[in-house]
Amino acid sequence: MNTEKTAIQVIAGAARCPEYTPAMVKALMKKLETNDKAFALLMNVTPSTVHLWVTGAARPCNTARRLMQIYDSGPEIISKIADGEPVGERRSGS
Repeated sequence: MNTEKTAIQVIAGAARCPEYTPAMVKALMKKLETNDKAFALLMNVTPSTVHLWVTGAARPCNTARRLMQIYDSGPEIISKIADGEPVGERRSGS
């Protein structure tokens, strides 16, 4: 039996994204050491949207949840983005 994950298994696993409850959003903001305004800039939303998320008045959309998942799993990516550093190398001809 092959124990390596197939591409479909990897994609299926990546398709699942946490719901990000208000408590989870607050915990992520604390982990990233950001306030509402800084987190809003990072997420490319308004501070009032972040306020809605942390109070439970609104839920983050799928794209926002995916970004939160990325930032949560690898906070170091933020410094790369802030420095304008490319995350991966482009191949010639792409």
